[in-house]
Amino acid sequence: MTGPRTRPHLQPWRWAGVLLAFSTSVFADTVATRIVIAGDSTASNYPAERAPQTGWGQVLPYFVEDSVPVLNRAVSGRSTKSYIDEGKWAALMDEVRPGDVVLISFGHNDSRDDAPERYAPADGAYRANLVRFAEDVEARGGEAVIVSSATRRLWEGPAMVETHGLYALNARLAADEAGAGFIDLANTSLAYFETLGREPTKKDFLWLTPENANARFPGGVEDNTHFTALGACGVARVVALALAEMPAAAPVIEVEDTPDPGDEDGRPADVIDCAASLVR
Repeated sequence: MTGPRTRPHLQPWRWAGVLLAFSTSVFADTVATRIVIAGDSTASNYPAERAPQTGWGQVLPYFVEDSVPVLNRAVSGRSTKSYIDEGKWAALMDEVRPGDVVLISFGHNDSRDDAPERYAPADGAYRANLVRFAEDVEARGGEAVIVSSATRRLWEGPAMVETHGLYALNARLAADEAGAGFIDLANTSLAYFETLGREPTKKDFLWLTPENANARFPGGVEDNTHFTALGACGVARVVALALAEMPAAAPVIEVEDTPDPGDEDGRPADVIDCAASLVR
């Protein structure tokens, strides 16, 4: 949960020269009544004992009007395959109703070819599952938005490296095939973190020392996939900026296009406020 805030609406925006990617072909002249999230550990909710680990879906409500519920149904460790096999997609479908905007973001675990219960080849089951998800949402009167996986923190010299490859590509192709919305989070989140720099982004990802460790990682951890509250808020902001250019979601998104810098590393002020307002 997040606290009260004042946030102007988005205007057309680019970050580091990368246009936020999306498709609006599926959106009619309707306004989202709820936002629902299906995804994995990068988006899921974390309790106080797991702090500072935070999912971007956990803090997305900061950038959404208070009157619009955000139902975060992301589950750690899940792929499109295991989300289906465990009945989680069927349960989500029981909740979806007309007017919902459903964000669908998988890929981190689909690529785990060492885990057959999760593995879904990029141009096979992964893409087919995403198409199915989008079509199911549309059949319930919702608006599906496929979201490629958020970037990992992998640097080569002064630049970050995009690691999702065929999974990011097939997320886009699935959106095209299903006529769904698409957010290129793999590249837009990378562009955001690149503006901060190599060392500062350790604050955004789950880098813990023994001195600031949590119960799960008492000796510390160097995790370049999962986020702290700062990183999750930065990714949620990127998602919100893309949603704010989609007709169904735009009226309920509250995010500033040119925010004041919030810290010496260049994080936007609303990212700092978002992280400070998080209540677990």
